[in-house]
Amino acid sequence: MGAMINNRVLSANKMMALKSPVILCVHRKDYIKAIADANVQIVSLNLPLAKSFSGKSEREIIITYTETVVSLLPKGKAVYLRDYEMLFDPRYKLDALKMILEISRHNKLIVKWLGGFDSDSLIYAEPGYADYSKYKISEYDVTCVI
Repeated sequence: MGAMINNRVLSANKMMALKSPVILCVHRKDYIKAIADANVQIVSLNLPLAKSFSGKSEREIIITYTETVVSLLPKGKAVYLRDYEMLFDPRYKLDALKMILEISRHNKLIVKWLGGFDSDSLIYAEPGYADYSKYKISEYDVTCVI
């Protein structure tokens, strides 16, 4: 399902035309310029998500997590997602990459990957930490730009 594309062979215009969610594991100025030129809305989730969860029990948060995240995004607009570390909070038992796929059902999505990458997986945090996650790219319908 998932695909990996080397950033040396992927132009900024072709990146913007990809249908699946795009996970950027590299930083290229022409990609950022293409995102800005296409009027893609930059979204940081951490602060609005923290405010939405303030005063709620852990159980209430788990039940409404997906609905809350989707409600914080602009409807039907292309989104460049950054600052979304709360999706990896182990208390909420959430598969962050599945959440990214859910977001992509409502929005064209480009994600600045906040973790690392190895030969076939996206990695978040370090082994031994509670928020450590490893996602085998072939198991998700995403395009990883490496």
